[in-house]
Amino acid sequence: MNTYPRFLQISAKFFCKIVGQKQIFPKGNSIKMNFNQKILQLLYDAKMSNFTIKQVCTLLNTQSSTDRQLVKDALADLQKQGEVFYEENDRRYNLVDGKNFGKAIFQGNKRGFGFLLREEGDKRGFGFLLREEGDLFVPAPKTFGAYHGDTVLYKRLPNTEDEAKVLAILERGKNTLVGTMEKQGNVGFVILDDQHFSTDIFVPAKRTLGAKNGQKVVVKIHSYPADNRNCPEGEVVQILGYPNENNVELMSVAIAYGVQTDFPQNVQTRAGKITQTLTERDYQDRRDLRNQTIFTIDGDDAKDLDDAVSITQNDDGTYTLGVHIADVSHYVKPGDDIDQEAFKRATSVYFPNMVFPMLPRELSNGICSLYQGVDRLTLTCQMTINHKGNVVDYEVFPSVINSCRRLTYTQVQALFDGDKTATNDLNDVADSLFKMQHVAQILQEKRLKRGNIEFATKEVKFLCDDKGDVVDVVPYERLFSHQLIEEFMILANETVAEYMESCTYPFVYRIHEKPDEQKLAVLMDLMGGVGIKVKHSQQIHNSVLQDALLQAKQTPYFALINDVMLRTMQKARYATENTGHFGLASRCYCHFTSPIRRYPDLIVHRVLKTAIAGKMTERAISAYETMTENCALQSSKMERNADEAERKADDVLKCKYATKHIGETFDAIISGVTERGFFAELPNTVEGFVSITKLDGYFTFNAQKFCLTNGSVKYSLGDEVKIQIQSVNNSAYKIDFDLATDEQDTEQ
Repeated sequence: MNTYPRFLQISAKFFCKIVGQKQIFPKGNSIKMNFNQKILQLLYDAKMSNFTIKQVCTLLNTQSSTDRQLVKDALADLQKQGEVFYEENDRRYNLVDGKNFGKAIFQGNKRGFGFLLREEGDKRGFGFLLREEGDLFVPAPKTFGAYHGDTVLYKRLPNTEDEAKVLAILERGKNTLVGTMEKQGNVGFVILDDQHFSTDIFVPAKRTLGAKNGQKVVVKIHSYPADNRNCPEGEVVQILGYPNENNVELMSVAIAYGVQTDFPQNVQTRAGKITQTLTERDYQDRRDLRNQTIFTIDGDDAKDLDDAVSITQNDDGTYTLGVHIADVSHYVKPGDDIDQEAFKRATSVYFPNMVFPMLPRELSNGICSLYQGVDRLTLTCQMTINHKGNVVDYEVFPSVINSCRRLTYTQVQALFDGDKTATNDLNDVADSLFKMQHVAQILQEKRLKRGNIEFATKEVKFLCDDKGDVVDVVPYERLFSHQLIEEFMILANETVAEYMESCTYPFVYRIHEKPDEQKLAVLMDLMGGVGIKVKHSQQIHNSVLQDALLQAKQTPYFALINDVMLRTMQKARYATENTGHFGLASRCYCHFTSPIRRYPDLIVHRVLKTAIAGKMTERAISAYETMTENCALQSSKMERNADEAERKADDVLKCKYATKHIGETFDAIISGVTERGFFAELPNTVEGFVSITKLDGYFTFNAQKFCLTNGSVKYSLGDEVKIQIQSVNNSAYKIDFDLATDEQDTEQ
């Protein structure tokens, strides 16, 4: 009986020579894929970038017409996969190797042209899509009907430096988008919010869902035209409401970024079955810490309290610091409905006054939240710390706690500042808090000495009325009470990461690589231009940038240097291999302290509990290898998406604020300069653009000195200016400023 798959029944000998397998094949499809990949690898090894079938057959020393047909079929499969491309004109195949032919993500533009964004990342194939100078420009007639977000096959255009044409669309990007309904009779057109799309979406009369003119809607594309001269066709799947209605624009941003706003029914059903009180069984195999002074410190309006702290001073002068983290892994099991949804989301997303949680509220705001006066299951990292801030001993174990107080950052800071009311209110925990203050100061000083870079954040709070209208934008005040909890969480994350690295088990690390050299060179030029002295060698060290930032604090350019340095940094991400954390100057780091809102923390807990229980079998290691790798990739991707969505949500409300202040004059700082004009930022972080056309005289852009000048007048980065809010583009989330005249300033 012949045991070969049908497509190999005659050519098995030839196949085995290429693949290097025994002549017994259990699964035909997987073997065929293996064969195709072997052919592809041979082409790369032989550097055959442009070739015919005959040349491939000669390379493989084929012996029969059947073998040649097998090669031809393999090349056809590889073409479908976008690995090779056949050009009809010269009847030759081309390797899609990223040189003349390649695969990329198409970034569209409202005017019809686009860019090809190629992936940057580690050798395992994980990459982030970034618009860089090395990316390729696609003229409007050469897009082949590609839309923003599509994965495409391209060919570089000859006699150009950075132009290409799209040859094929390998995979469509998002087909569910957000826009505004524009009715024309019974039919409609959805004007998309995303400015990367050059066309609207046509919606037939029967597919409008009754949406009215001017309403925000979610539209799903059903069919694409052969080119960009016609509109795609789709249907309205959700009506969000009119833009001026409460939260409609924020929901539009959430859906546009693929943020899951509701939990599927199966997840809700599973969450509804979780008991909200502990049972006898839950206490088993846990250390009972309910008699210890343990409490939480969070924001005033926080509801997902996933970390608590405790401290005692030992006879030898050391301190025992306990960081107690909600044991989400006790309730969320690998592969169950909640776990699958949490993996997909990977992170909670925080909009102003809105949260899209990673876990259902029965967990995030229920049984997993460390509320005051109730028993809760935790995973404790207990560390003994000496007077230098070194961890001289530690232990990690499952525990049960009962938080004695639910404290806020404001309360704790008032105690530190000597407020008598706070001293009386916190009398029962004051001793612990002052010990924590002392230890946190030691830890902070130690981190600064090793080169930790302390960036100034631009988090703001939006004050809204009952209708959702923005009344004010207020920068968050960063208190030492915030820093105290931050220091303890960093220390626990480092301790857990170092323990797991010593075990050599599969794990999810939080890594942060050194800055890109080209971006670093731009930063160095900027700092040199404003008089900041930088010691720069070939191997940049954390302390160099830390010192530069400290120098910048003594100049008017601190906000500017802080922002540009932040943009110069690589994006921190998750990985299964530890390469350290540059920004924190940490040799080994992970995320352990927020399993309610971050999926990597949940995986870290699972691995930890298995390791400390002595149950890390070969089978468990194999399972965790897959789990940690998938987690690192998905969580890095979704974290980046969440960051972008959160920034866009802030932009929406900043535009709402600016709309209410059109015509008013404000003090601002020039935060960016281009050949088209400059950006200016108000003290509350609201930023707008002053076009060069609004400046008196002919101005030119000096890229070396980051300024616009006409010889006698100069507008430079960091300069103070008075601006007037002129207009707001709510669809593009952009604000236009004008320079305020003396008369306008007087009127204000």
